[in-house]
Amino acid sequence: MSTSTTYKTEEPAEQASSEMESSSRQLVRSEGPKRKKKTEFDEERKRPIYPWSDSFKDWFKHGILKNYTDEQVESKLLSHLPFYPVSDGKRVAKIIDTKLDDGNYIHEFCIENIECDNSDSNEGNEEGVLSKIGLGKSLTPPEVTDVVLVHGYAASLGLFIDNFDSLSSIPGVKIHAIDLLGFGFSSRPKFPKFPNNTKEDIYKVEDWFIDSMEEWRIKRNINRFILIGHSFGGYLSCAYAMKYNRKLIDASSKAQNLIDKMILVSPVGVERSKYSLIKNDTDLETRLENQSESQVPLTRELTADQESIVQGTDTQPEVENDDENTRGRKFLYHLWRHHYSPFGIVRNIGPVRSKFISRWTTHRFAHVYYQNPEHFFNVHNYIYRIFNGPGSGEYAITRVLDVGAMARLPLIDRVPQKVVDMKLPTLWLYGDKDWMNDEAGQEITAEINQLAKKTSPPINSLAQFGYITNAGHHLYLDNPPDFAKVVFKFLGFKK
Repeated sequence: MSTSTTYKTEEPAEQASSEMESSSRQLVRSEGPKRKKKTEFDEERKRPIYPWSDSFKDWFKHGILKNYTDEQVESKLLSHLPFYPVSDGKRVAKIIDTKLDDGNYIHEFCIENIECDNSDSNEGNEEGVLSKIGLGKSLTPPEVTDVVLVHGYAASLGLFIDNFDSLSSIPGVKIHAIDLLGFGFSSRPKFPKFPNNTKEDIYKVEDWFIDSMEEWRIKRNINRFILIGHSFGGYLSCAYAMKYNRKLIDASSKAQNLIDKMILVSPVGVERSKYSLIKNDTDLETRLENQSESQVPLTRELTADQESIVQGTDTQPEVENDDENTRGRKFLYHLWRHHYSPFGIVRNIGPVRSKFISRWTTHRFAHVYYQNPEHFFNVHNYIYRIFNGPGSGEYAITRVLDVGAMARLPLIDRVPQKVVDMKLPTLWLYGDKDWMNDEAGQEITAEINQLAKKTSPPINSLAQFGYITNAGHHLYLDNPPDFAKVVFKFLGFKK
């Protein structure tokens, strides 16, 4: 693993200047953003026009026509890949629904690179040539490296469509992109009416997701893997690691972590805030929490993508003006406290729902439209199916987070000591135009490394921080090539 503590494909001026300062400088505390930065929503992004007539057509074809089922729409989207449904000779991909003991199931897109490394002694000799075409001695397949991808809130595995090709290009890599329970095309059981008043309440909400992840892992016989989570998926990945990561004994009797490395892609819920349920803990209580087993714009995890769906606009109020006494604030606070979901509105507006969904797809996938309109409509149809599925996991967000997308159990007060005790390398990755609080990402990286240096022997750069340039919150979508480069570098993959 590289010893560098910061990854970036192009150094932002602000970051470059900060690195010239003394390494002993005090990092900004994580209680919300302390500066206003230009985000992806400040850009004048050219967007295609989605006609109202198309919205009515979508309502008809998705509700009436038999060739617009979940399976068919997803298959059409994934068929954009060069190895699905037919292998390209190097990679084999398939859809897997893994049934859980309670009758639910986890939906997965699995890609395995079966390519052998034939760059050494097999090059330039007859046996090597014959083995490439299957007539000579077989090459030894590379060791399998399992990589689990976890999507963000109200998203699904298909949003990694532009990353599957690059991430699966390494011989031996086996990608497991899953839909979390209650999202995508996994089971969508009725979400329990969990309270959210205590730490134990929040643990129960987290467990609803991560327990099913662990059961899925066991049933899929995945041992020792790399975990990558985006946004809410990043938050849950941390919760999963804190509960389930453990030492394993391999064939050589060497102890290894179940999770080899973890990448948090613009995770929500890192920073401290007034909504934290552990904000009044003493230092001793905070340490016990860490040892337990078990400028962020308003509701950005929820409304950056969804309010634009529901209202056709994007709001970016300043945190310092985030006053609970304003009329709009009171209304939103009421909806949040009563666990209403914007998707409930989308699901009940009939023929116009696709028009409102297009507010998100034409923003997020505008570049796809101008490069390949057919692929854009495949993406739009897929998102349509995802957003209109029965309400389930979406109701967790108002329990785990409070108004303003602030975690009730901030990761910064839970994760650092845990990952140090586990010696788990982590990468905290953001877009340079990310609306998520990247300063909190810098702080948690620093806290982990400070604790790691106090271990015996000391560990250098256990946590690393980086930016992807020309990218916002969905940095894996905005700049797939550079995202892959940074991920490969952290994981030690050679391309």
